[in-house]
Amino acid sequence: MMNVIFTVSALVSAAMAAVVPTPSFTLQAVAPGQQFDGMTLSLNGPLAGLNHTGDAVRFYASNGQSAFAWSLHGFPAGLVDTPAVLVGDSAFNLAFLTAPEQTAKQYGSKLMMDQWTFTVGRPSIKIAPTPGKYLGYNFEQKWYAFPGQTEGTWTVMWWDGSCCITQDGIPMKLKLVESDSRASS
Repeated sequence: MMNVIFTVSALVSAAMAAVVPTPSFTLQAVAPGQQFDGMTLSLNGPLAGLNHTGDAVRFYASNGQSAFAWSLHGFPAGLVDTPAVLVGDSAFNLAFLTAPEQTAKQYGSKLMMDQWTFTVGRPSIKIAPTPGKYLGYNFEQKWYAFPGQTEGTWTVMWWDGSCCITQDGIPMKLKLVESDSRASS
């Protein structure tokens, strides 16, 4: 009987040691010389931007069917999934939407998701999410900040290259910063 207790105890300990917390990330604006350089993306409802009063964008990544394409999901993982999507027309908002297929139409006619990539500078084979890499979509890092409706806020959008960017659009990158896994969720 004593051997069975030690064996079960050893199995439970080994299983608990194998459980590794899922790394989560926030996004930091990189635009040297701009007033929003270094700011963390935050939420204004489901849309991400800079200097908003909502919570910081916090997500985890899951690998899909391809080693080169990832899905992003709002953190913490829970009963309701909030995937990260790009929604709009030729300039796309980064949004975290529950049931995006049903709710995205109010933000634009196109919905894109599940093609997120993580690179250091130019696209590379090592695209797994780690701190210091940049968030892109389908290997493109075409992020712009536009002045928001409230002074000091910025709308962050991804551009698909199909149209023009207005002169108030400022090019930027979004750098991954690992979140403290013990932070309240």
